[in-house]
Amino acid sequence: MSVTIIEMEGINTERAIIWVQHTRENAREHCTDYRGDPSEACVDNVLRETRISNSIKGNCRTGQFVSLDGDNIQFAGVNYDYDAIQFSPEYRLFRKGERTFLDGSMASQYDVNLTQFGALCPETISKAEMAFASRPRYVGRWFLDKKEVCNGAPGETEGLLVYKASESIGLENGCRIRITSAKGQRYELLAICDGEGFRSTTRELLEVSNDRLERTAFDGKKTYKNSYTRCPR
Repeated sequence: MSVTIIEMEGINTERAIIWVQHTRENAREHCTDYRGDPSEACVDNVLRETRISNSIKGNCRTGQFVSLDGDNIQFAGVNYDYDAIQFSPEYRLFRKGERTFLDGSMASQYDVNLTQFGALCPETISKAEMAFASRPRYVGRWFLDKKEVCNGAPGETEGLLVYKASESIGLENGCRIRITSAKGQRYELLAICDGEGFRSTTRELLEVSNDRLERTAFDGKKTYKNSYTRCPR
């Protein structure tokens, strides 16, 4: 459902506000495009049923804003684990008092809230989009031989390797990434790993080309090389 912007003030500042009105034409558009019923009766019903605020307001410095539904939302920037977690959104939006961010589904109103914040703070969104585009390319779910393992649980599925921004998860093995250095699509990782009751410090070289990951792991004097393919989302 759309609304009509009446006035805007303080866009991209700590006191951004947009005044809106839900017009008869907005209701007609909703009836025609969403409900498939362009009748005046539908328009009347939508106007009567719709209960929203007449403005959205926010602080572009902190990312906090109040949506048209009256929800207090926090825009917390890029979800750097986007490629590693199935069905996760590109950006993190939190409702006040909740510790998990909106999951990106229509039911969570992720797109609606992101659009409203973007109207208030387009510069913040633009910077977030650039950060998202430059996220580490090794982050993701990778399979060794069989694509079927992509739906398996991380840490419990043979042939599935998951890299998040700050950790990696293999079969019965987890590593906390301490240092990352990058040169183009080539990365060097230093991590502390725990597996089968042992803790070790490891070094890995990762090279990403399109949907392929070439991984070289160093364990003392031993070197292990494997090639992985990115799992589909």
